[in-house]
Amino acid sequence: MKKIFILFLVLFFNSVFAQNLDEITKNVPKMGSIKCRFTQEKYIKNLEKPLISKGDFEYIENKGVYFYTKYPYQSVTDYTNEKNNQINDIVNAVSSKKYSKLEREFNFEYGGNITSWNLKMTPKENSSARNFIVSVSIGGTDYINKINIVQKNGNKTIIWFTK
Repeated sequence: MKKIFILFLVLFFNSVFAQNLDEITKNVPKMGSIKCRFTQEKYIKNLEKPLISKGDFEYIENKGVYFYTKYPYQSVTDYTNEKNNQINDIVNAVSSKKYSKLEREFNFEYGGNITSWNLKMTPKENSSARNFIVSVSIGGTDYINKINIVQKNGNKTIIWFTK
């Protein structure tokens, strides 16, 4: 009985946290361009309540990420330029299932089932991202529903996407 239980645990954890990039690529769906709504909660270390912003999100395949903020004020954030391309690179890689660029910077943990998936990325020891990011978690179904970024300074950003 004990051996069966241990075998069950090994099989369970292998299916929940596949570290193999081939497994992740197989299980996370390929996504194309998308337009949807977003809500961003930014938790700043010394603030009691999160800063909330809302608006429209657009991802143009092979081009980039745009946030059209409507609340609390109107603005456009474009992640396609050199200065802001790190988030763009992550979304492009996950959406197109091309993880090789990210594999140099991050370790991967995958969890999922038939209806949803979660990909957690933690910077590798020698990664420059390790200086400011603790982890990036991306979750979804047939598209990305949530991105959670935990920063080294104690701040956290959660972005929810809805169609």
